[in-house]
Amino acid sequence: MATTHATARFARTAIDRGLDWAKADELPRPATNPDVLTMLTRAMEIALVRHEEVVGGPVDRAGAIAGHLHVASGADNAAAYGLPVCRRAVGCHKPGLPMEFMVSGCAGLFYALRHAGFLLQHTDARHDPDAYVLITAANDMLPLAHGRAKAPDERREELDDWLFPTIFGEAVGALVVGHATDRAGWAVVDMAWQTAADDWRVTFDHADTPRMVIRARGVGSTFRENVPDAARRGLRALGLTEFDELHRLCVHESNPNLVAAAAQELDVPAGLVHSVSAEVGTLAGVSAFSLLEEAFASHHPDGKDGVVAALIGETGHAVVVGHLALRHHA
Repeated sequence: MATTHATARFARTAIDRGLDWAKADELPRPATNPDVLTMLTRAMEIALVRHEEVVGGPVDRAGAIAGHLHVASGADNAAAYGLPVCRRAVGCHKPGLPMEFMVSGCAGLFYALRHAGFLLQHTDARHDPDAYVLITAANDMLPLAHGRAKAPDERREELDDWLFPTIFGEAVGALVVGHATDRAGWAVVDMAWQTAADDWRVTFDHADTPRMVIRARGVGSTFRENVPDAARRGLRALGLTEFDELHRLCVHESNPNLVAAAAQELDVPAGLVHSVSAEVGTLAGVSAFSLLEEAFASHHPDGKDGVVAALIGETGHAVVVGHLALRHHA
């Protein structure tokens, strides 16, 4: 997680020149964000190394990869060509294997995991015990960095206009999904999701210059109405009745106030809900990765081996909410 050099440099140039966001987009910027690609390469390597630790040794990264799914809120040609370079760098290039873009927010992880399951169970990968699917995610603020310039005078009172570049941060994530084994590791016990609203609460507006517009009050109300129930369904899926039986409850990082409100409504004991959005901002599709990373890294064998993630996000011009229930097998 970081504010990348390209994004910071572009935003700083616009501010120093006194430009508002309608004019700041005229400043030249790189075709893609090299820092994001560097970060993704590093995240992919870490995920692959951890996967090899779980299966007990090195795997044929290039031969065993069955798919590569990438979750992001937007896609461009430069990123599409940059990601295969990242894959080559970590040794899992397989000629002819496409990279599949999933334009989605946080809830895109549900669809990525379902598709990973299909690839492992219904293609030639089902015959290869080492087969795996690589899932990556990125939230790159460079395309919208001009929104960090000053608001035009006539738009300064419009919270929804300037909120996006204010609260969203940059981050990448990667995870590896393989066949179930008898070795210690995390396994998906249950996941389910549903459409919470048939419209987008975050939209891409070209009225004067490209920018994200957040319907802030709509985001908050949809979160409060749906996320606590998703957390309860995840808890039941693990056969548990109290949240203090979990190791972690991962609540989608919309903003720290909404996360705290959900924890309070659910009466979750202090320390079970991890939140970083107050420090790094909202990370869009990467928020699920950062929450699970903390949950996995902080786990120790104390009998509390369950993790529930309650996720909500923009997916397919709608808002999707659901739960992901995981258990650690010793």
